Amino acid sequence: MKPLLTLLLPLLLKLAAVGPPTGKVTFSPLTKAAYLEARKAAIVTKPVATFPLKKQKGCIVIPTVKGKVIFQDKGVGTDNDDQAEFSYRGLVASLKYHVVEGRYWEAFQVHLVGENGQRLDLPSLPEYSPDMRSMVVASSGIEVGYFPNAIQLYRLENGRWRQVWKIEPSVDPMSWEPEEVRWLSNSALLLKKKMWTGKKPGTTYTYAKLQVH
Repeated sequence: MKPLLTLLLPLLLKLAAVGPPTGKVTFSPLTKAAYLEARKAAIVTKPVATFPLKKQKGCIVIPTVKGKVIFQDKGVGTDNDDQAEFSYRGLVASLKYHVVEGRYWEAFQVHLVGENGQRLDLPSLPEYSPDMRSMVVASSGIEVGYFPNAIQLYRLENGRWRQVWKIEPSVDPMSWEPEEVRWLSNSALLLKKKMWTGKKPGTTYTYAKLQVH
């Protein structure tokens, strides 16, 4: 048993050091009218992308300091459940991250690959804060069950994205899923929630302002 513990200890310490997200986000309920008024001031940040790479023979090869990251099409146009098709969406030069969209059997992912070797596999395209130092990723997972039901917040620290906050609305009993998330500032967001409780589940909405601390 001792040798096994000796091998596992470094891994356990590493996991403890990483720990859960430590950020804090508070919710303030909004009426529909207040939400629609605030939405007029929402900020959509579209990062400038360049296209230094090209997909060749169904393959996208991204060089990083830790080696190549390869996305290879597989089973495109078939009924195979392991099929995959990738699209290169460019390099966000200001962040030094490449963006690749992957379409799988009944699934979709956005892959961010940094020149530093970091890779993030996200369930949807991120929405960037105005200063491009944070991003939020929202995914509705109740109506479409093969997607995660979550909102994730990442912050850019020392050139790497770190998850600082995450919420996964309860699905048993089913409560709500994110319908829309928009930035108001670098520390505030608007949220539209599709409700799955009450007499008409999936047809009603509530609204909130999210403050990032």
